[in-house]
Amino acid sequence: MRLILEQSILTAVLFLMMLSATAHHSRAIYDQERTVTIEGVVTNYEWTNPHVYLYVESQDDSGDAVVWELEGNVTTIMRRLGWSKDTFAPGDRVIAKANPSRNSTRMMAYLESAEKDGITFAGRPELIDRTEASRPRADSLSGIWDIPVTSWIRQFSEPLSWPLTASGAESAELYDDLTMNPQIECTPRTAPWLMIFTGVQKIEVGDSSISILTEYNTVERTVHMNLTSHDGADVSHQGHSIGWWEGDVLAVDTTHFADHRSGNARGIRSGSQKHLVERFELNPDRTNLTYRFELKDPEYLAAPITGELQAAYRPDLDFVPVTCSPEAARRFTKD
Repeated sequence: MRLILEQSILTAVLFLMMLSATAHHSRAIYDQERTVTIEGVVTNYEWTNPHVYLYVESQDDSGDAVVWELEGNVTTIMRRLGWSKDTFAPGDRVIAKANPSRNSTRMMAYLESAEKDGITFAGRPELIDRTEASRPRADSLSGIWDIPVTSWIRQFSEPLSWPLTASGAESAELYDDLTMNPQIECTPRTAPWLMIFTGVQKIEVGDSSISILTEYNTVERTVHMNLTSHDGADVSHQGHSIGWWEGDVLAVDTTHFADHRSGNARGIRSGSQKHLVERFELNPDRTNLTYRFELKDPEYLAAPITGELQAAYRPDLDFVPVTCSPEAARRFTKD
């Protein structure tokens, strides 16, 4: 049994290494060792999810007009970088820097920055300015929370070392990002991947329920504080959550997840046995909260996945969810 499991894990690791080199959201389709500078005129600007797009008409080496498709990040990240739906308009002259596609037949690139009228707008999440003149203190878990860039983003996007069962390894081996990625149909990620994604989240604490809302994927999770079991609950993408207080710590237990092609991580299917336990706790100085999770799915995961991150209390930030555009979501599947 151990040999079979180790072989399954090895198969999954090898497959996921290939996946990380081909999957759209891993950025591996772009040559990140090269940066091109594109000077030209904006022909279109799309403030959409799962990606913001900027189209710039420029000239190639032969002097012919070409239109570059520049892919940005999700709106919740781009907004934190100073972008908005009105940042660019057709006719604007811009200077953009970007990583070009490895496919030389496509005039597309991953946006690093775009300059207009002497103002440079960064495009990378690691450049978000999280400094504040003062650090406000939260009275409770209610409020706006800023999820930073952490290693968990890559671990869920490229779960190279995750322990998988034979079914989990098969799920990974058969996965094709161009046809099986749930986001092609604007199906949102599920917790805990959803919860660790960089961006803005809002928590609303009530007596009988607690709502957890994400700008990214425009998801609202409901934690039932007046229930003690999941009996009779319907299955859904985000599952059925019940919660309780352990002193000042919010504990959340979630089951009844619907089957999801990447419900545990990219390419790793989840099923009816998926079980998630989360804890939300204000730090002693009340300027941050600690989010902890334990993910189990014995059908696909050979061992639990556990982790934690720190989220900053940011009542100064607006909460502006933007729905997913099916057209934009499918764009990366084009030849």
